[in-house]
Amino acid sequence: MTQSLSLRLLCLASVSGLACSTADTGLTGGVSATDSDSGQTSLTTGEDSPTTQAQPTGDTNLTDDGTMSAGETTGTTGVPDTTSSDTTDTPVTSTTGDDTTGSDTTTTGDDTTTGTTGDDTTTTNGTTGDVDPNCQAPATQPPCDEAADDIFKAIGLNCSDDKSMAIPITNPVITAPDPASYRIVSHFGSAMDPMDPAQFAWRPHEGSRMLAITTGRFPALQPDGGLVEPNNSDSEGNNNPDNLPNLPGVMHWEKGSNNGQGGTPFMNCDGVNDCSDSLDPQWNIAPFNVANDVFYMSFDLETPLGTHGYLFDFAYFSEEWPNYVGDSFNDMLVVWSTSETFTGNVTFINDQPLTVTALDPYMMHLPGDPLLAGTGFPGDGEGAGTGWFTAKGSAAPGEKFTIAISIFDMSDTVWDTTGLIDKFRWDCEGCIPSEVMSCGIEPQ
Repeated sequence: MTQSLSLRLLCLASVSGLACSTADTGLTGGVSATDSDSGQTSLTTGEDSPTTQAQPTGDTNLTDDGTMSAGETTGTTGVPDTTSSDTTDTPVTSTTGDDTTGSDTTTTGDDTTTGTTGDDTTTTNGTTGDVDPNCQAPATQPPCDEAADDIFKAIGLNCSDDKSMAIPITNPVITAPDPASYRIVSHFGSAMDPMDPAQFAWRPHEGSRMLAITTGRFPALQPDGGLVEPNNSDSEGNNNPDNLPNLPGVMHWEKGSNNGQGGTPFMNCDGVNDCSDSLDPQWNIAPFNVANDVFYMSFDLETPLGTHGYLFDFAYFSEEWPNYVGDSFNDMLVVWSTSETFTGNVTFINDQPLTVTALDPYMMHLPGDPLLAGTGFPGDGEGAGTGWFTAKGSAAPGEKFTIAISIFDMSDTVWDTTGLIDKFRWDCEGCIPSEVMSCGIEPQ
């Protein structure tokens, strides 16, 4: 993708909470997502960091389009029941402190995520650019993940059916027969934030929990809800679906721009395949690739009136780096949107999708980095992580669309990869994928 095209669907959202930046870090400069920490540890504030049909294997309760039927889970012990939209849940309101984790703050000073229940709320982005005055996105979004028993609430969704205070979802799907392939965690690893030693380095960006997903198997959580793994422990498969010849569920690796012909990323989406054109070269890096140890989840959303996009925070770690860069062992983390404004992959770092090969130049936490302590990734010279980033995607006001999240091993069933997901929120401003310079520029 060219630099100009990268400034379309996804853009970097800096810790300052402004829309996005091309000057925050060495990773930016024609970017689609931005590191939240200005190129340091990406952990200093705890706020705004930046197919075809799947072939089911085993007893995964997939429908013939590769997804589970609406509201179904695999029925496997330990997999959350997601059949209801949790309309009876009462949002947790903030009772202490006055900090928010809003993406429209302009300072990083005292507003940090403490990791304690009810101490922070998420505010919608939209202080820059042309904001629709009729935006009905929640002004505040109290977290509801303190119970640590709901995979959707962990990332800021489905706290209630009150659209003025929450993001209700429908048709929740989890395809993960192995419950050890994901955890709802209070922190990842044992490292402490060097800028705030009282806080864990990899902690939630909203509420008290975040979602960790893996191509391997996580250990049981610590008593405090933390996920801590010994070194060299990320080299195993799991019991999730294997040998999928295509991406799972609603995802497709084929190029979807230019009405399916490819060549004009983010423009003239065919509405089915990947309009970013970014997954095709990564999926086809070697012949006969298949997806193994596949974790998949999806949910449907209705965009509030006057709202033109959404944001969420993510981080990527892989044991495959650096030995398998350029190889068929090319683990992927994909977040997919079916919006009428854009259909395809919405997770990038400096134009690159989240695979071990594509992210080779952008791994910032390398073996020996103390911030990898307890993540399982320091290893014996292998394993690295990107740090936190924020993805910004587009949507049409009032439309109903699907977001899907998947992580999987490519070709092999070992050398694991882990993703962190948190803080999904609406964005009043949004992005216009087909317009150059519509996203990715932070006002100076």
